Amino acid sequence: MLDFQKLSADYQQALLRQIVPFWLKHSRDELCGGYFDILTTTGEAVETDKYVASQAQQAWAFAWLYTKLDGQSAWLDHARYGAAFLSQFAHDEHLDCYAILDRRGRPVAPAPDVVPDSFAVMAYVQLYQATGEDEWSMLAQQTFRTLLHRRATTRFDQVKDLGGFRQLRHLSEPITVLTALLAMQPLLSEETWKEAVEALLLELLREFLDRRTDTLREYILPEGAFVNTPEGRRLNTGLTFRAVNVLLDLCDQLPNRKLAMQTVTWALWMCEQAWDEPTGGFFQYVDYKGQPLPFTDWRQKWAWVHLEALSALTKGYFHTRHPECPKWFKRIHDYVFHFFPDPKHIGWHLVLDHKNSPFMPVKATPDISCYSPIRCMTETAHTLARCGQLQPLGRNVRVA
Repeated sequence: MLDFQKLSADYQQALLRQIVPFWLKHSRDELCGGYFDILTTTGEAVETDKYVASQAQQAWAFAWLYTKLDGQSAWLDHARYGAAFLSQFAHDEHLDCYAILDRRGRPVAPAPDVVPDSFAVMAYVQLYQATGEDEWSMLAQQTFRTLLHRRATTRFDQVKDLGGFRQLRHLSEPITVLTALLAMQPLLSEETWKEAVEALLLELLREFLDRRTDTLREYILPEGAFVNTPEGRRLNTGLTFRAVNVLLDLCDQLPNRKLAMQTVTWALWMCEQAWDEPTGGFFQYVDYKGQPLPFTDWRQKWAWVHLEALSALTKGYFHTRHPECPKWFKRIHDYVFHFFPDPKHIGWHLVLDHKNSPFMPVKATPDISCYSPIRCMTETAHTLARCGQLQPLGRNVRVA
């Protein structure tokens, strides 16, 4: 039996007692601004370079918490601290974002795509919603226009250069751009917003989606063609769940039951394919054709992947009432709360090995910050509460 209201309280408690305190205590760089991106199990900084996407994710996460929950001033202060560093140093003269800065904010590496720009847009929009200050709205709109122009130019160049060296596109970019677009809705005209949404949906559903098998590919060629290499066959478990999350968020704004059912099907299929039956947990990669995976890290089990799955399944149940969603939710929930909380220190383990032991003595990397834990735990708690309201007799749903 799932008690939606109790589970909702469990996620809020884990968020506010374990996840949020770790970041508030350890991530801020008091000397140079911004946040440290690589933190040990006990919170010590391992590196001082600053990754723009990760900086923006953390600024967004705490501004979002401030607006979504009870508005603690410490959360808004933490978000402002990172956003100030971001707005001062993350952009070049054209407002394109760099990928990496040094500790003082000097550029170290350019961004290969618009993922950092997308997260920067999300951070600025969220700061505007939290504070009402027009400077954040203006910066969000300017950065978003630059992002769209750069992305359109890059995609045109990739298609034009077909016949040269192989170029691959990655699923993370359209997912992140769509997430930024959902955040931008209040700042765009309805026509502009809908046109941009339709273009991104077309890209995801016509290019990244293999329509024969209804699976999302991680890598594709510029025009959406399949490439029969280990990378081309690889399906990314966490990115699939994240895609389901953002598309179900879109269904909240533009109701589309067909799309909701389709994305829930992706999530449930990925649960079946990526679950480690002997010991539990999700492997991070699946081969599209069932071939052996030549990636040494494919059996690692990341907390963010499981949290994205939990959020996707709760949203999926809310939108479709699919009976498999609560079954898988309970299975994943039991695994997550048994293995990922750190019993010795605040925060959760970042990643486990295939035997469910902590794999690395760190709780943050440049690629994995507080973005998924804070967003997914908050969303899961909120959606569970909504599911409870949908079940006047049984906030409880019987599961096998």
